[in-house]
Amino acid sequence: MDVMNPPTHSHVNSKTLYRWQRTSLERHLHALVPQWDKRRLEITTEVLGANASFVNYVRHHRLLDPCTGQPVEIVEKSIRKMAFIGSQEARFHRATGMLVGSTHFQYPACLGVIETPWESLIFTEFVCGKPPRMHAISKQLAYGIAELETLSHDYLQSQPLAKAPLYWSMDFFRPWFLLRPRFNFVRCLPALEELGIQDERFGGLAERFKAFVPLTQKMAAKARHSPRCISHMDYLRKNLFVDQGQLHLIDWSEVKVGRLGFDGGAYLGSLFRRKEMKVFLAAQAEFIDTYRTALPGRFNIEQALENLRYVFLLTALFHCLRPETIGEYRDRDRMALLREKYAYLLGLIEGL
Repeated sequence: MDVMNPPTHSHVNSKTLYRWQRTSLERHLHALVPQWDKRRLEITTEVLGANASFVNYVRHHRLLDPCTGQPVEIVEKSIRKMAFIGSQEARFHRATGMLVGSTHFQYPACLGVIETPWESLIFTEFVCGKPPRMHAISKQLAYGIAELETLSHDYLQSQPLAKAPLYWSMDFFRPWFLLRPRFNFVRCLPALEELGIQDERFGGLAERFKAFVPLTQKMAAKARHSPRCISHMDYLRKNLFVDQGQLHLIDWSEVKVGRLGFDGGAYLGSLFRRKEMKVFLAAQAEFIDTYRTALPGRFNIEQALENLRYVFLLTALFHCLRPETIGEYRDRDRMALLREKYAYLLGLIEGL
């Protein structure tokens, strides 16, 4: 077995090991790669940035394979547990064979997951490449997301009933996900009311944005009963790399059992937050046109697009209404652009 190509989502199987006491990194690697057992490992480590909830650290390890002398680069992520409950990211990596056959996205090979009572340790291949311009890869992402949704939907459908509680706990519509700030734009409206007092261009907008509450609730009810799939939910530049023409998707810290269309909404919501309207609108049109073609005909494309709009609204409303965003636009003297984005969002109410 190639060290950096162990069985994973894109191969055949994955490893999960359980430990009841703390031990060294070297011993973890010996357990995950049996052919290294009892061989000395010379490891250099770099700490990588991490801002996801419950992540203790992310470390980049470099070493020479003691059997072949070839360089090996591994990422180790530690995710702390609450009440001994493992993270959804660890559960995703432990799901064997989910994304077999992927061609539009490449995923880092996973050496394995080590579970302890207090943390999940995930060991994956280090991916090196160039971060893409997010608006320029809308077509590639549409193909990749449609493929990811199709493969993971079929996988979830094939799982035995005994695994239902596992995927139920990862479902997007569980309270522990829905109560998170990023899905609750209403808490940002007081700041918008205050802005309206200071700047007449924003006067009365907070009241108008309240109309999205019943609208998103209605959209959520429909989405809940549509086909399930795995949703990455974090399409940011730091999580995508282009290497030799291949698009690599990393970091599953936000992964959930979502619905068809959710990932497209997450991508477009992130793009809306960061780009000028002209750039966003062009990328959105290309993404949706491609996604319509890429999603297999056995799925209801209109429902998938409705789901896309639902997650887009949750994401865009929160990130554009929160006080931190208002402060950023004010500091950069871009309040006219922020007002333009508010007008676009409010205009969607009529269309939906």
